[in-house]
Amino acid sequence: MLKFFYSFLFVLITSFNWAQIGILEQVKSFDFKETIGNWTIDNIGNLIVQQENMLVKIDTTGKQVFTQSIKSLGEISQIATINSMKVVLFSEEQQCICLLDNTLTINGKCKYLEDYGLRNAKFIATSNRPNLIWIFDQFNSTIFLVDIIKDKIVQKVENFAGLAGIMSEIVSMEEYNNKLYLQDATTIFEFDQMLSWSNSFVKQATSNAFWMNFIVGFQDKSLVYTSIKLNESFKSEINSNDSMKQLKINGNDFYFCGEKKITKFKVKSK
Repeated sequence: MLKFFYSFLFVLITSFNWAQIGILEQVKSFDFKETIGNWTIDNIGNLIVQQENMLVKIDTTGKQVFTQSIKSLGEISQIATINSMKVVLFSEEQQCICLLDNTLTINGKCKYLEDYGLRNAKFIATSNRPNLIWIFDQFNSTIFLVDIIKDKIVQKVENFAGLAGIMSEIVSMEEYNNKLYLQDATTIFEFDQMLSWSNSFVKQATSNAFWMNFIVGFQDKSLVYTSIKLNESFKSEINSNDSMKQLKINGNDFYFCGEKKITKFKVKSK
């Protein structure tokens, strides 16, 4: 009976919210000459996109404002932003993290993770807390929280997958609303800031992002919204002819990446 009540409550809440918030409206497309590599969005809506051995910054109007060669850094595995003034590059190959300023210029020297005792870092995730970065060592199943300005490890949990009951390989990591989310092939795991498990969600799609109190899964031009609070889902279709394979969200702006194009949608209020 209680489960039925929560399911009914979820339908009421999501139906009301969706009716109030509206639908996604395509507002802009950003075209690129080369295949899009790693990419991200800063907190004011600038795109930072890897184009082969170059990094480019595109403002909200579509104007290219900065470029920077990253050839000397080797293969880049991830691009993340701390804020509009700081960009983070992670190279799994080089096992290093580089900080860039808002002009994409490297700020100081890159940080080699072996200086922190790490040699098998697989993923990073920026934190809402200033200057802190999560680092996941897949081989040793260890999570580190590192202060990249003070050059010290703030937190470390060994045998993390075993303690959390994760049986398969982790494929991504992200902090959202002071919770850390790790994904394997089938599940999204939620942890608090002390890295205690708090929830698990069935993975609804290959590309997942966060919006308001939802995990938003994207696949085959369909969006699946899973309530973080109630762990219930509903589905919505995207009206677009563009080829899209990956989703990232910044505020109420949804960005879908194809081979050489990023398409921006905005939540349209009714």
